[in-house]
Amino acid sequence: MAKALAALILGLCFALSATAASADKKQPDWAQLTPVQQQILSPLANDWNKLDERPRKKWLLLAKRYPKMKPEEQQRLQTQMRDWAKLTPQQRAVARENYKKLAKQPPEKREVVKQKWHESQKQKQDPAKSAPPPAVAQDADKAVSSSLAPANPQR
Repeated sequence: MAKALAALILGLCFALSATAASADKKQPDWAQLTPVQQQILSPLANDWNKLDERPRKKWLLLAKRYPKMKPEEQQRLQTQMRDWAKLTPQQRAVARENYKKLAKQPPEKREVVKQKWHESQKQKQDPAKSAPPPAVAQDADKAVSSSLAPANPQR
C-alpha cells in the first residue's frame, strides 16, 4: 500500500512538472526564429517582441502549417498579417471584441456578415467595379477642374 501511494505521488510529481514546464515554455523572440519562420511571419517583425506568448504561439503554429497551404491561402494569410500589423492596439482590441461577438451569433447571421465582408474586400481589391462609368468620371473631372480655375486669370 505504501509503495503504491509512493508510486502515485511520484507519478503525479512527474506529470505536474511536465505540465508546468510546457506551460512556462517561453515563445521565442524574433532573433530566435528560424529564417523560414522569419520569412513567413515577416509582416509581424516590428511587433513580434511586443506580442504576448499566446499570440506568438498562434502565429508559430500558422507558420508551421504555411508550407502545406495552397498559394492563395498563403497569400491571404500574408495579407491578413500585413493588415493586422497596421492596426493600432485599440483597433486590434475592437477587432477581437467584434470577433467574439460574431462567434456568439447564429450561423446564418455569421454567414451574412461573412458575405458582406467578402463583398467589401472585392471592392477594395477592384476599385474599377465601384468607380462611376468613364463618361461620368470625365464630367466630374471637368467640373472639378473648372471650379478650381481662377475666375479672372491674369496673364
